[in-house]
Amino acid sequence: MKWFRDDDWTWNSLRQPYRILERYPDLAFIEPHLQVMWYFGRYHPTWWKNYHDERVSHLAPPEGQRPLDWRNDTFSFHFTKPHPFQTPGELLTNDCMYAKMGRMILEAANMVNIIGCHVCLLAVSPMGTILAR
Repeated sequence: MKWFRDDDWTWNSLRQPYRILERYPDLAFIEPHLQVMWYFGRYHPTWWKNYHDERVSHLAPPEGQRPLDWRNDTFSFHFTKPHPFQTPGELLTNDCMYAKMGRMILEAANMVNIIGCHVCLLAVSPMGTILAR
């Protein structure tokens, strides 16, 4: 259990934690509200039943579930594909959930008034993580 592989993130972030869970289940806590998956324009809360079904999303919650509250219901959003926006300026002109998240980050960083300049202030990494520069 002391192994760490510098060149293998799946080993460190997926396989090793699973081994710990198998050996010491009382030491592991699996947070059901850890993430919401983004896939082709829809948000899929992973704690909802059948979240992997494309018909279940923030636009169509399963029966008995209230709509997704992105500010309070989860710890993270995992963006896969396609990326919702190509330019930072699109965050200011769109009213979708992703744009609201982006504006919240820009407002917290006091960068909303700078968004129109030629320097890219917000980028999305290939893995879908929101990065501020």
